[in-house]
Amino acid sequence: MDKNVIAAYSGGALPAAIGIIRMTGKGAADILSSVFRPKRGKPITYSDKNKMIYGELSASDGKTIDICLACLFEGPHSYTGEDMAEIYCHGSEAVVAGALRAIYDAGARPAEAGEFTKRAFLNGKMNLSEAEATADLIYSQTEMGAKNAAAQLKGANFKEVAEMRQSALDLISHFYAVCDYADEDIEPFDYENARNTLTDIKIRLEKLAESYDRSKFLSEGVPVAILGRPNVGKSSLFNALLGYDRAIVTSEAGTTRDVIGQRATFDGVTFYLMDTAGIREGLTEAETAGIKLSRQAAEDAEIIIAVFDGSQPLAAEDKEIIDICRDRKTIAVINKNDLPVADMSAVSNMFEKNVSLSADRGEGIEELVGLMNGLCPDISSGEVLITSGRQAALLAQAAEAFERASESAANGMTADAFLLDAERGASLLGKVIGLDVDIDITNGIFSRFCVGK
Repeated sequence: MDKNVIAAYSGGALPAAIGIIRMTGKGAADILSSVFRPKRGKPITYSDKNKMIYGELSASDGKTIDICLACLFEGPHSYTGEDMAEIYCHGSEAVVAGALRAIYDAGARPAEAGEFTKRAFLNGKMNLSEAEATADLIYSQTEMGAKNAAAQLKGANFKEVAEMRQSALDLISHFYAVCDYADEDIEPFDYENARNTLTDIKIRLEKLAESYDRSKFLSEGVPVAILGRPNVGKSSLFNALLGYDRAIVTSEAGTTRDVIGQRATFDGVTFYLMDTAGIREGLTEAETAGIKLSRQAAEDAEIIIAVFDGSQPLAAEDKEIIDICRDRKTIAVINKNDLPVADMSAVSNMFEKNVSLSADRGEGIEELVGLMNGLCPDISSGEVLITSGRQAALLAQAAEAFERASESAANGMTADAFLLDAERGASLLGKVIGLDVDIDITNGIFSRFCVGK
């Protein structure tokens, strides 16, 4: 049997209601026919393609291991562009293992990570940016991240990059035509138009490349550190934002010894909330380690929620919190407003964004959420963000190349100076969409995938 056929389990964690086993390659139909018998008797190779067939799945000894469904997809009209087969069995570890053993015994080999999608790319079923978007879709942890990946999978950024590359190639081709066929009736090369076109491309590329810095918030959520001295109500606020008790709350100072993280979505924006250990001089080695993590969480956060006990005068630790938050996106929370209020004017004067609330009673939480959304980076405007560091780097390099080419056109420099940078920019954009990409880079991209995809 042709070892070109690969097979792998492609479903979720076992045990599960349904297990999915996938095969692709020349000979996949024959291997499926050797392990699956339709109930109506005829081999599945005689059945309709792209149609689920009910039948019996056999183990290597020929005995039935499951009653299930199977489907054949005839290339090139399949995910990989090759003949493909899928089995939809009961999600038992024993059934899946037995089925795969029978498939391998029949001649298939285990698929490598991402090999199905790699074959789809090599067979022209998708471009490289769509393949990267597929990985993003698999690993997305937020709805916004999934939507962004789906938009990329539909070619949102690919089309824009391909269009800009073609505009640059048109300029280059026109330049060569004028130089090589000076005696022909060809429209003269317009340096001013070239400069404007390349400048426009450069600006658009920079905007795309810069979107990468915000893209991590799509997949991970906007990081928010809840900071404060012990017993100001950080954990109570953390629980109030989540709507359930995630962190332990006691009257004992220093209860939280570690950073506790949890995602929460408000008005369509996902935040990664971090409850931290109270900032003070650590009394124990464990507490000191926790405070160190708190400081690191504050440094890594996009937004800091600085919590103060509104029923007590500011302490030395509160002033330390204020220092940590200087020049940072910060919301000051004056907590415990259900108790007699102390003078918090220093806090409200220091922080433009501040809210008085009672975390225990859940009062004022909506106002806090509104302030959080107001400080959030713009990731919900419908803009499709670049999520690949590889693409972002290439786009930035292409923008620089087109900027140099634009300057050459503006200054009337030699043809070599203009063409060198313009052609380099077009080449870099080609790499973004998968043209002339080094094989090691390609392999690195597909290594992100799980086995079976």
